[in-house]
Amino acid sequence: MNVVRTPGRACTDAFVGAPSTRAHADAPAVAEPVSWRIVPKVLHTADWHLGKRLKRFDLANEQREALERLLDVIDAEKPDVVVIAGDIFDVPERQPLSAIRTWTWITQEITRRAPIVAIPGNHDHAERLGYNTHLTRTSGLYILNDLERAHEGLVLAGLELFGLPFHKPARVRALLERDAAEGASPIELDDFDYDTAMRHLVDRALGATHGGHPRVAIAHAFVAGSGEEDSSEDPIMVGGAGGVRASTLAAFDYVALGHLHAPHAASRHPHVRYAGSLYPYAFDEHPSKSVTVARWDDGASAGTRPEVWTVPLEVRRRVRVVADLSFAALLREGEALRSAGDPRSDDYLLASVTDRDPVPHAQARLNEVYPNAVFEQRWLDVAPDEAFDVPDPSRHSVEQVFEAFYTHVYGADERLGELERAVLREALQRLEGGRET
Repeated sequence: MNVVRTPGRACTDAFVGAPSTRAHADAPAVAEPVSWRIVPKVLHTADWHLGKRLKRFDLANEQREALERLLDVIDAEKPDVVVIAGDIFDVPERQPLSAIRTWTWITQEITRRAPIVAIPGNHDHAERLGYNTHLTRTSGLYILNDLERAHEGLVLAGLELFGLPFHKPARVRALLERDAAEGASPIELDDFDYDTAMRHLVDRALGATHGGHPRVAIAHAFVAGSGEEDSSEDPIMVGGAGGVRASTLAAFDYVALGHLHAPHAASRHPHVRYAGSLYPYAFDEHPSKSVTVARWDDGASAGTRPEVWTVPLEVRRRVRVVADLSFAALLREGEALRSAGDPRSDDYLLASVTDRDPVPHAQARLNEVYPNAVFEQRWLDVAPDEAFDVPDPSRHSVEQVFEAFYTHVYGADERLGELERAVLREALQRLEGGRET
């Protein structure tokens, strides 16, 4: 916890765990006599998606750079707890080795500075993420992955933290039915009623709270009214169902959310907040990334809301879209940027050109000036006489159908050469062999 020297004040809280000797950067220098006051501070981050790819691009270097910036923020803000609100990895199984190494490295680096409290998201494997959690706690890494123990608050640094990991309503229904008294009525909980499921978990947690410390919920969910789910996310919402109302979580003093990738607060409940993702994971995703910091006043107790602010995470290579240039103009712009040594030429770029005629060898030509670009042509004018009549496959061989397509693409004067025919026949033979097995 942030333990700040201040004149003539008595300590208003008990130390929980080993106290930090770091003073807040803006604490005034004072003369003796002094006493101590406790200023709990949380750094909230989420949606790292380690191992994520953007189209064909491996983002391991960008994620590492963003995490290095995160360490800089931790060094500057000196939080007492770092909260990760789910989706640590991008896939629940078979994570790339680089993602596992990054997780090992960053947890070691952060826990040298402050303890970590994390929950699994819908992209994580809850059991695997929490493997050996009883051992990792000794080093300052707390994985709150057990839905059955979500009501057990973790008292740390003058706060009481509750982990509400991603869950499907069926899991909550089974938990409630198991704990229900014998002969009780069946639990009414629809498979897509995430709000009621969350409300049951919240009621259990608040019913078990110690009541003395500010209460922090860490949850991974889609809070209704907080915007749309990101295109890079596995959706929780199905046909309008799947959302959790912000009011369901609002009784906590701060709610650290994960799932949506843009940093923002829920409407009418500014203490219910998404930290956003570590890096843009889709071309249409909000490009500005940050972490959220929440700090309570001296002597804060349950029912006390924190002061909240965000700190940006700046990464050299950005993700952006160009949708208002022709292909020729885009090439000229790229050549000018590369000649000037402008780092924007290395951005991850979705080049959605305005051309309506086919652009020959567009991707290869584009990558000469924008090596990390993806070509997109949304509109293409095709004259009626250029329409391609596919030969009837019931009366033509696959080789004849392919040759007709080849001629359509490359012109009437072009024909398959012997080398192309040999490669095609070999591919067809392999395909037939695979079908037989």
